[in-house]
Amino acid sequence: MKQLYTLIAVGLLSVASLSAFAENKPMKMQMDMGSMSEEMKDKQARKKQQYILQIDELSSQIRHEKNTRKKKKLMDKQLQLIKDHQEAHRQMKKKMMQKHMQKMMRQKKAMQM
Repeated sequence: MKQLYTLIAVGLLSVASLSAFAENKPMKMQMDMGSMSEEMKDKQARKKQQYILQIDELSSQIRHEKNTRKKKKLMDKQLQLIKDHQEAHRQMKKKMMQKHMQKMMRQKKAMQM
């Protein structure tokens, strides 16, 4: 009986902690997106759409190409496009992190004064 109560308590605590985590994560994402203007959101969405269309077009060309050399060139082009996109994304995240760290340092200095 004692084991049953312990099991129920652990289960309830697990569910409570998971629901708390699930509630916090979207809120953080909402705060990040809230700092962007509508114009910036639109610009970012259009860039993403352009990237997706380019990848899709290359995929279609690769599927329909019969010549293996041309097919390999198209695949290399698609791979380079993906790498460039990933690098741009990494640079954007790095820039955002640097801004965040600068903000945190300013807050820390303000608290020390």
